[in-house]
Amino acid sequence: MNFKSEYFNSKLLLFGEYGLIFDAMALAVPFSKFCGSLDFDSGNFQKQSNSEIRKLYTHLTLLDEDKLNYHFDLPRFENDLENGLFFNSNIPQQYGLGSSGALVAALFSRYADFGISEDKLSAYLLKVDFALLEAHFHGQSSGFDPLVSFMNRPLLLDSKKIVQTVHLDLSKTGLTFALIDTHTTGPTGPLVQHFIDSFNSPEFKISFAAKFIPANNGCIEALLQNDYASFFVLLKQLIQFQLQYFERMIPTNFKVIISEAISQEVYIKFLGSGGGGYLLAISPSEYNLNKWAKRKGIILLKVV
Repeated sequence: MNFKSEYFNSKLLLFGEYGLIFDAMALAVPFSKFCGSLDFDSGNFQKQSNSEIRKLYTHLTLLDEDKLNYHFDLPRFENDLENGLFFNSNIPQQYGLGSSGALVAALFSRYADFGISEDKLSAYLLKVDFALLEAHFHGQSSGFDPLVSFMNRPLLLDSKKIVQTVHLDLSKTGLTFALIDTHTTGPTGPLVQHFIDSFNSPEFKISFAAKFIPANNGCIEALLQNDYASFFVLLKQLIQFQLQYFERMIPTNFKVIISEAISQEVYIKFLGSGGGGYLLAISPSEYNLNKWAKRKGIILLKVV
């Protein structure tokens, strides 16, 4: 199976944000509306992108090589940096769409040594390496975002932490998915650390296990089984958990909007690490979602 691609799509982490760091399932799909590819800047106009990639190169040089399952061609990587390597991308940064994951996937595709055959690529081993690489950006990473961009297909991280491809076409669910721009950004690293620190609270730890994980995993299972009645019941529970325990991850001016939208059968959750960027709106009716958005003066970016 050939996973290589010139362009690397952004991703939508439908479910599993934060939870995938611990014991929750995760479900993500590639999102081709935004993508990026490696390119060379002959005019020296992309200094910032080149500089950021150079920092990742330095991170790689400091890594214990034995920790990587697929080794990098560092001399080639360094030479390309000197020749103006940059990531030509329209993926908005700190928006929950996996901009750093797409970059990591692109660099891995170009510089990692896959051995004799790409058919023997292991999703598990790839995820391990991607976690080590993306940790440069966020302090801690599951490696799931780069894996979705690299494999460019819907992926499920199941309850046993096994990654598997799934047949999920959002356009065939009959549901409506759309993005809402909060017009703010949320830096992933501090928010991930805040989430980890929250486990110092016994109340949060108990509620996470008793409420978040069942609602999160249940949403994934119901969506994949086309059980939409159960799906929206569980989605409501998940959003209510986010409103109560993930306040920092939701922009202040959207908390009331998210809470009130539930009664209109519009279910809104944050994407990725939250804190800003895009929110994900899901509704059983496109007409209903459009009517709600028009009344609120909100512009929707339709996913399907």
